Amino acid sequence: MYVLKIFSKKWIFLTILVVVIVALFVRLGFWQLDRFDQKRAYNAMLATRWQMAPLDLGVEQLPDDLGELEYRRVTAQGYFDYANQLVLKGQIYRDAPGVVLVTPFVMNNGDAVLVARGWVPSDRSAPQFWSELEEPADAPMIGLIRPSQAPPAGQPSTPPTTAQSEWYRIDIPAIQAQMPYTLAPVWIQQLPEAARPLDRLPVREEPAALDASMHMGYAVQWFSFAVIAGFGYIMFVRFRERQSALALHNPAQASPGDAVLPYAQEPTAMPDEGEQSALSNSETAHKGRSVNENAEDKQIAEAKIPV
Repeated sequence: MYVLKIFSKKWIFLTILVVVIVALFVRLGFWQLDRFDQKRAYNAMLATRWQMAPLDLGVEQLPDDLGELEYRRVTAQGYFDYANQLVLKGQIYRDAPGVVLVTPFVMNNGDAVLVARGWVPSDRSAPQFWSELEEPADAPMIGLIRPSQAPPAGQPSTPPTTAQSEWYRIDIPAIQAQMPYTLAPVWIQQLPEAARPLDRLPVREEPAALDASMHMGYAVQWFSFAVIAGFGYIMFVRFRERQSALALHNPAQASPGDAVLPYAQEPTAMPDEGEQSALSNSETAHKGRSVNENAEDKQIAEAKIPV
């Protein structure tokens, strides 16, 4: 019965508002479930491609859809060209400012690919420190393929008029102008070799699996909010309707704001001087009569008592 009350004219506007809020909570809950599924799919894809053998860029051709190589390890045979090395500025690692070293890797076929070799703090980013950060001659080059970073807002890549050693993005068409060889249309994020210390410069890390469990917790919270809002609103309407019914059938127990007097009392007019004198004489006569009647009643009672 009280559920139907929420659709009455008295409550309809508030009901619409509550329905919108509940629908929003439910939508947010399903959005968190979608995020949960996306991260689970990402983790599964990362694990599958991580187990695949590295793709040799010097032997195999790149597919038209680079998404097929996302998070798949790639390698190549060749050497690093430190003479044409550059840095990415404004790179933050664990709240510390620094740069990322980007070095061309010349493959055996004569082409090259840009390799982001890792992060270096600002105090070690000057060119005089770069020789200390070169890779061992026998170290393998294995990493993950990344697409070229285009300028923002759809702007075209514009090569600088002179060679630059500091960049804010790996914009391969723009960097190509200052390189003496053809660059691959992708770049490589180099991975740490086995047993490499975490704090060794330049710092390199493997991609980590994403935590999907928190999205399931968020979904449960949003669905709980929807239930609380809907059920709480029904209980609120039930309480107010019961109060109104109580005030209508039992005004004495109603709240002060809802109390209704059954009828109003008419004001009493004050008597004039004549009426007051007549009332006074009537009261005096009544008192005298009452005294005489009491004395007579006493005499009658005594006469009936036997001696």
